[in-house]
Amino acid sequence: MRLKGKAALVTGGGGGLGSAIAKRYADEGASVLCSDRNLDAAEKTVTAIASAGGEAHAFCADVAEPDQCAAQVDETVRRYGRIDILVNNAGVSLHRLALDTDVDAWERVLRINLTGSFLTAQAAAKHMVDQGGGRIVQLGSISGQRGNMGGIAYGASKAAVMHVCKVLAVELSGKGVMVNAIAPGPIETGLSNHGPTRRKGYLDRIPTGDYGTTDAVADAALFLASEECRWTTGAVLNVDGGYGAAGLSYDPAEVGGG
Repeated sequence: MRLKGKAALVTGGGGGLGSAIAKRYADEGASVLCSDRNLDAAEKTVTAIASAGGEAHAFCADVAEPDQCAAQVDETVRRYGRIDILVNNAGVSLHRLALDTDVDAWERVLRINLTGSFLTAQAAAKHMVDQGGGRIVQLGSISGQRGNMGGIAYGASKAAVMHVCKVLAVELSGKGVMVNAIAPGPIETGLSNHGPTRRKGYLDRIPTGDYGTTDAVADAALFLASEECRWTTGAVLNVDGGYGAAGLSYDPAEVGGG
């Protein structure tokens, strides 16, 4: 078990990516606090973990509220005596054109995705420094790397999350805290709001030709939380089927045709 004896906090642990990551960590021996503003959803993840023989607890927290960012970290330390791993996964999406994005929508997305993840990382890092080390995994997005239509607020928040990762890595890695980010591409979660046109737009540009899975992201999160990540910090790992690397794409039969 790669995480045996470790204590982890997974924010947004009630569904989708957060649930998959929490389950993977528990399968690998970690004790996991699943934090979510939807307590029922967090408890479903915990029930699934317990059914598989793992250790987990649910906690209700809304990262839009600064005091609750620290509270979920404190609860992890209270229950497990330490916090070795933080996955900053809680967030909201917004698909809206720039000229239609009002200040309230803009500020809500940044308050949750950026400020909430920073304050949680800050609170966790203080414990990690005192205990001699830890791992912080930030959930960014390819939307923070590419100029996707309708992604002005969400993309800006995720670009900033990935920059925060780099700054924290520079400041904390000498103290044993490795900080990295994952930039998922479009993922099949069962909750996707991608319509047919948007979905086709992605599939036409993803070299693997398909959407990703929550398990693929959980695999990356496991690596970044593990001992194998002892000399990797400040990195952004794209889990995107090659979308971020793609340029011009066309029928292979045309290659060499001038």
